Amino acid sequence: MRKYDIIVVMEQRFTSTDTAVIHRAHQLRRDVIVLREDKAWLSKYSAHPSRMLWRMARRGALISLGAGRYAIPIIGSSAPAYKAWQPMLHARLAPHGDYYLGGLSSLIEHHLTDLSSSISCAVIGFPHQDLQEGRVDVAGRPVRAVSTTRDVFTEELGVERVRLSRLGHYFRSNATRALVDCLWHPKLCGETETWVTAWGRGLQEALNPRDACRYALALGPSVARRVGLMLELVGYGEIAREMIPGKVRWANDVTALDADGVTVTDATPVDSFWRVAYNVPRDRVEGWLSYGK
Repeated sequence: MRKYDIIVVMEQRFTSTDTAVIHRAHQLRRDVIVLREDKAWLSKYSAHPSRMLWRMARRGALISLGAGRYAIPIIGSSAPAYKAWQPMLHARLAPHGDYYLGGLSSLIEHHLTDLSSSISCAVIGFPHQDLQEGRVDVAGRPVRAVSTTRDVFTEELGVERVRLSRLGHYFRSNATRALVDCLWHPKLCGETETWVTAWGRGLQEALNPRDACRYALALGPSVARRVGLMLELVGYGEIAREMIPGKVRWANDVTALDADGVTVTDATPVDSFWRVAYNVPRDRVEGWLSYGK
């Protein structure tokens, strides 16, 4: 078993205490038991709550998520009883530092694509080799993560708190931030056609062009120029030129539109104003944008 995997025990063996703990958790509307937050009531069942929960997980009565957090399984199954996987992702990532659900996962949740995916995509504010190399599963879903040292996890920069119940919540990029992140870490957002089409769909109501510029500037000049070009293509060029200053456009060398796409050569067409190279043919980009609309 890898160090950071969820512990899953196929055979379930419940003691009377296990049953009482799970029943009390249901009464408290706990989808995930958190040792730090639930220690007071757990202490009524054991003088050592942490050991009790660990033993329950070993018996299959709970599913360990790490960092003192445990999900309640379906009776007779190793699958979590709680069907919303996002709070379990939160329980797994939050103890390490800042994070948000992003990339393709966020595009799907905001209905900016018709695709579905069993992969959970996240941006994390801490180094974690296993997460970054795709060696972690949460709630039966592989996690794909990119790490950044930039301070870009605030509400002001488009990270929203999503509450699913009185106690269950997680963090996610809002729709505009999800679109901007496509120009930052496109591999996290699916195929190029997927995220470009999402930009076209975002024009209907999701995209706030001024916020897009603010978010992009916080992610660096290359991202800001790519976002400026995309806004130009979807009809918000005037706003982009107003909000993204000239010093940003000339801050570094020509940048590729698709940061994870094919290498730019001397023959690659370049937008002279934004200094962005079309390493994805412009006619394809415009076609996908129209399809999204």
